[in-house]
Amino acid sequence: MIITLVTDQFFQSNHGTSVSAQWLYQGLVKQGHVVRILTIDDGTNTPYALNERSFGKPIDRVIHSQGMQLAKPDKEIILKAIRGADVVHVFMPFKLGYKTIELCRERNIPCTAAFHIAPENITSTLHLNKFKFINYLLWKRWYRKVYQYVEHIHCPSEMINKQLNEHCFNTCNHVISNGYKDIFKMQREEKPTIYKDKFIIVVNGRFSREKRFDLVINAINKSKYRERILLILGGKGPQKKRLMRLARKLPVYPVFLGSYNREQQLSFLNFADLYIHPADVEIEGMTCIEAIACGCVPIVSDSPKSATSQFVLHKRSSFRHGNYKDLAENIDWWIEHPNDLQAHRTVIAKHALNFTIERSMRSYIEMFDAVVSDRENVYDLGTRKVEFESSEEWIYLSNPT
Repeated sequence: MIITLVTDQFFQSNHGTSVSAQWLYQGLVKQGHVVRILTIDDGTNTPYALNERSFGKPIDRVIHSQGMQLAKPDKEIILKAIRGADVVHVFMPFKLGYKTIELCRERNIPCTAAFHIAPENITSTLHLNKFKFINYLLWKRWYRKVYQYVEHIHCPSEMINKQLNEHCFNTCNHVISNGYKDIFKMQREEKPTIYKDKFIIVVNGRFSREKRFDLVINAINKSKYRERILLILGGKGPQKKRLMRLARKLPVYPVFLGSYNREQQLSFLNFADLYIHPADVEIEGMTCIEAIACGCVPIVSDSPKSATSQFVLHKRSSFRHGNYKDLAENIDWWIEHPNDLQAHRTVIAKHALNFTIERSMRSYIEMFDAVVSDRENVYDLGTRKVEFESSEEWIYLSNPT
């Protein structure tokens, strides 16, 4: 097949969606498919290169602080990228996504979409996540602009699939893990000599409000073993300075890894004792998958808007979301039960095999085959009646063609 992947970012690895797109691209090419990339680029890496969309310096700074860029749609380049494609796959529900879907519909080109971002990922950055009506408006907008026009949606987790059903997305949803590459495997290493006597905890990801890395620092400070614990924070983002200020309270100052390569990541995941994923909002949690694949025992938030609970196989691997005291108790339990910690590494690494990229690739191809087979019906959606969870308003959406 000729498959066009449409994503605002692709060539930067500082965002989970970009990494997911890269791995999908590599998997498809490995299977012999022709894959086109429509994304922001200077033309060096793809012939389907777009410019970045600017909203003015203040807003651009906020977007960039999250490690994100948004593309400026160009009709001629989009047409070049989708012309002759068997399937077009859109990653994000922003302007590039819905302009591409619009052009695909005009030409009856099969199109699928993914749900890689939740409204709360955006509203948390703006300190508006507690305003349910604003989250509702984003759900409503994304459905109207993007998801009402695609029959097949990629959901990286069962949690987001349930949310789409709760918001009455009348679509065929495919629950497919973003997966992880086989370079992530349990190859336990000795701790660096300077950290030999430390109990090492790793958190890894984007330093943004909804990721709640502050809970980890507060929990370590509450721990009975705070003098022994070393925290490694891998990643970057707008909350870094705040976290560094908070970390000054710890008896052992954390290691901040602003930038790290795959080899470094594999190393610290294989010598760390625990991996903590405290996010309030998480579509899947790719960094958590990578951690458990290396046999790093996780403790994750039980937030109803976080999918990482699917990686929990032990009652002490989950804590009440937003509750650093409960997190501290679970940290202390693992420190006090080293034999259980050692045994659970093998269990959790085996569980990670359910989320390999090879397994996910089979499901992606099934989704693409499905949209090709029913292409004549995909765009003739007729009139739909959709009820959004947060409102009693009924919205009638009809095919505009």
